[in-house]
Amino acid sequence: MIRLAFPDNPVYKPLFEGSKKYCHSNEVRCYRLSETQCSDYMLRNLVDAAFLSPLGYGKGVKVADYRIIPGPMIVSENYTGLATIYFKQGLENVNTIYSPTPDDFMMLLGQLLMNEKFGIEAKIRKMSGSKDDILLNYDSAIIWGRAESSDISLDVSEEWYDLVEEPLPLGFWVCRAESYPPKIQDIVASLVSNKLTQTEEMFDSTSKYTERKGKIYWHWQPELEGAIESVLLFLYLHQVLSEIPAVKILQRD
Repeated sequence: MIRLAFPDNPVYKPLFEGSKKYCHSNEVRCYRLSETQCSDYMLRNLVDAAFLSPLGYGKGVKVADYRIIPGPMIVSENYTGLATIYFKQGLENVNTIYSPTPDDFMMLLGQLLMNEKFGIEAKIRKMSGSKDDILLNYDSAIIWGRAESSDISLDVSEEWYDLVEEPLPLGFWVCRAESYPPKIQDIVASLVSNKLTQTEEMFDSTSKYTERKGKIYWHWQPELEGAIESVLLFLYLHQVLSEIPAVKILQRD
């Protein structure tokens, strides 16, 4: 039995849309978990491969010898509307940041970007509820999804691109170098939606003043390797990771 773990997040739906049918027809068991659980299952060797964020990949640096499977992935470039930082109306200073999913990589990255670009030192904390629920009591919120035109907000992916001028990897398949199922590349490729394209153009239709656009990469491309290196370095510089993990590709490194 081959065991796979991937995030139970609607943002990643096209990557796993075929998982139920594929797993039912083959000797494969799929676990839909939180991002942190995917990382934990991989660290504890409970699964043969997992779809991990750069943070999840980086956490394995002292524990396991991971390899990135060059296959389905999600990488955002410039504006994508995948995750948003919201601010309360009339705010002068940001002292509090809350999110329903503060442990997710994109939420943490949003907090780090606020620190890096604007000197905001508040740490992200957990609060369930909608964006409006959070902003009723606190200064800012970081939540999956795109903002409306009336919101005072920043797009996490767009802020990253503005800072480093590189795409932002959100997640990719990872296995262990010493032990992985035969044809693992074919297996993870079989889970995606049959409508999934190589790339997807993104536009902000709510913007009244400027044209905001970007792109999502849904499949591995060799030129994206540098983007993974950049985000791992950023996590290290902000002391989220204790070491800078090497970017190792399956059947190459």
